[in-house]
Amino acid sequence: MGWIVQEVNSRHYLGRTSGSISRLLARFSRFKAGQTYRDDLLNVCNTLRPDVFLTVKGDFLTPELLEKIRKTGARTVNYYPDVDFDHPWLNKAVLGEFDLFCTTKRFQIPYLEERLGPGRAAYVPHGYSPSMIRPMYQGIAEDEYRTDVLYAGNHSFHKQEWLESLMLRHPGLGLDIIGGRWNERVASGPLAGCDFLGVRTSSSYAEALQTAKINIAVHFGKTKSGWEDMVSKRTFEIPACRGFMLHIDNEEVREFFEPGLEIDVFASPDELADKVRFYLQRPDLRASMIDRAYRRCVPAYSFRERARQIAERLAL
Repeated sequence: MGWIVQEVNSRHYLGRTSGSISRLLARFSRFKAGQTYRDDLLNVCNTLRPDVFLTVKGDFLTPELLEKIRKTGARTVNYYPDVDFDHPWLNKAVLGEFDLFCTTKRFQIPYLEERLGPGRAAYVPHGYSPSMIRPMYQGIAEDEYRTDVLYAGNHSFHKQEWLESLMLRHPGLGLDIIGGRWNERVASGPLAGCDFLGVRTSSSYAEALQTAKINIAVHFGKTKSGWEDMVSKRTFEIPACRGFMLHIDNEEVREFFEPGLEIDVFASPDELADKVRFYLQRPDLRASMIDRAYRRCVPAYSFRERARQIAERLAL
């Protein structure tokens, strides 16, 4: 949006440890890193006097720090893209301290309004980063795809169950998986023969989405809070990369895309397997749906649009 931005990234403060006392060292290192991070945040705000202090999630922040930042004249905003608030470096006491709390989850709004009061919690959906998430190729011939099906996302047992059900119903299917913790959790069983490609970011991630004939979108599953994701960043990243998407069915994804025209959806393991078979045999149909989904998604669902929504809520 043309704003001047000063980034202070908490990840730059976290070191790596190894060895027999790595856990103890890591806890101490994170404690010290959090202190240094908070000090630097306040120094930057005291120096620059920003109009807005924006955090994503808010790890390592404290109510006392937010109060000091507000005294510099900054409006405090949290853009929160996660399914719940149970994270070791998130102090839940800060949740009610922001001038504006933007969540990508509608189901969190009542919880947030209890802590913030009316008008300070807002639903701002996930999006995609137009600087990194884009098609890598102008077009792909059917024989140039690298795999039949791709799943992109870190491991959860809910996701594993969906993918295992697909492989049991579709032996011989080419399935690639990108994301963290899969190699450690899936050493045998129906997924043992899949290609685990590890973590992909930026252009390598975008290329993986575009060069799979079908991308499956399922999410973490229910958390201890009872909440469950309906959509995620991948809901928008797959179409933005000109990937074909089969998405777990729910009301929310139908607000953004039209099933059968732009994407398709599934609600059971049998339906997922049937639709994978159906679309693998129809490359022309996939191509036309990819094009329509891309035009729906780009640029309307980009982070530029989400930034505009946040700025509107702040009346800036």
